[in-house]
Amino acid sequence: MNIRLAVPIGALAFLLASVGVPHAAPTLIAIPDIGFTDSSGEPTDQAAQHEARRRALTQGLRQDVESGGRLESLALPCGTGCALDQAGVERLRQQAREAGATFVLVGSVHKMSTLVLSMRVGVLDVASGKLVMERLLSFRGDNDDGWRHMGSFVAREVASTLTATP
Repeated sequence: MNIRLAVPIGALAFLLASVGVPHAAPTLIAIPDIGFTDSSGEPTDQAAQHEARRRALTQGLRQDVESGGRLESLALPCGTGCALDQAGVERLRQQAREAGATFVLVGSVHKMSTLVLSMRVGVLDVASGKLVMERLLSFRGDNDDGWRHMGSFVAREVASTLTATP
């Protein structure tokens, strides 16, 4: 008799787990294009490579923050460039709020030399304007791997910060 009950109870447990408690919808985070500046003074024009890396970094961030399933990214258009001064960030925050996002991520990469770059990133609560995360990170290697590694790290930091509390 115990064997007969084990199968229906196991099937019932599986059914309850699969139907179970509804999952919360992912939190929407707007991610405008990441900015870029270069003060390295290198004589070789690398504008095309940097533009390609900047676009790949932005796209990678949008994809990577979603990997845990608790965040959903929203590409936020900003025309010819996203100004990261106070007025520009406020404009992006308002756009994000109008688009239904809960957070907006803003950031920029700065190339200081061939080997040393930094990325400043901030995440704001769009309702209050409160800064919920800010990082200034340095990375080495002005190449595809260096930029990709930095983007993956930033995405993990953002996802960890925003999903730390239920």
